[in-house]
Amino acid sequence: MDSTPAAYVLRRGQYDQPGEKVEAAVLSALPPMPKNAPRNRLGLAQWLVDRENPLTARVTVNRLWQEVFGTGLVRTAEDFGIMGEAPSHPELLDWLAVEFMESGWDVKHIMRLIVTSATYRQAAVLTPEKIERDPQNRLLSRGPRFRMDAEMVRDYALAASGELSPKIGGASVKPYQPDGVWEAVAIPVSNTRSYQRDSGEALYRRSIYTFWKRSAPPAALETFNAPTRETSCLRRERTDTPLQALVTLNATQFVEAARVLATHAFVATGGDDEQVIQYMAAHLLCRPLRGNEEAMVKKNQQELLAYYSAHPDDTKALLSVGDAPLDSTVPTPQLAAWTMTCNQLMNLDEVLNK
Repeated sequence: MDSTPAAYVLRRGQYDQPGEKVEAAVLSALPPMPKNAPRNRLGLAQWLVDRENPLTARVTVNRLWQEVFGTGLVRTAEDFGIMGEAPSHPELLDWLAVEFMESGWDVKHIMRLIVTSATYRQAAVLTPEKIERDPQNRLLSRGPRFRMDAEMVRDYALAASGELSPKIGGASVKPYQPDGVWEAVAIPVSNTRSYQRDSGEALYRRSIYTFWKRSAPPAALETFNAPTRETSCLRRERTDTPLQALVTLNATQFVEAARVLATHAFVATGGDDEQVIQYMAAHLLCRPLRGNEEAMVKKNQQELLAYYSAHPDDTKALLSVGDAPLDSTVPTPQLAAWTMTCNQLMNLDEVLNK
């Protein structure tokens, strides 16, 4: 007896009015399936990566380009059809697609190729001529500059401070989140009525592992335009709002990361002001501070030190943020001052933008 699933064209869409029987196939407007490919999921997989069907490779390398440059060679990454936008550099898109296939579909190879290219390594400096001739950088006249995605903003702060957990895989985690977010939208019998945050390593896992409640998504990630996950999202919005500054300046995860990085900097350098500043700059900016920059940071740190030396209660409140233990070898007023200095550096455009 034939066990092949049967499907029919339904007359006027009515389930009880079957018409012509149809078989598994791809849309006629697309390249045909390989002749010897079975008409099942295996055959579909073979068709997706077939050399006669370059669409998969083109779409993939375009998304990788979008990840690095902020905008794909085809701006409409979700639509490669006639309603989408034509590629800005069609030959480059074709070449990358072929290189992707010939490399054995090696994503790391393509990403390395893109980020080591002369195009990517250009300065992001704007000039009047570039603004006039290439305002949207579609001609790639300069290096990309745009704010990192929500998950990257959080993960970068954790990585710079040394708190980011290297663990891969595992169950979802519940990091720091404002009180009452879940309770405001939950029904009494819901199994996610109350938010019980985790402790230990779970607080510092990569953002991709954060437990996501669609009716109450993580506030910090949502503030930085993380998708709601209710629908597919191939191009994120990027807005700039005061709420984002409030997150990176005041959220527990960021204040704690600043304290931990400040502690590492103080201990590693023996508390020498100039070395502490350069240590933090190296971890956050990946470059040393210039003379005038270092002078500004040092002056600000001295003002903060004077304040926290005179306000022990504020010092205690600041250093109690987060679960990370305090290092008793670092004087508390100095640690508070360096924490706020580090927090300010973490909020520089150069840190939040790639």
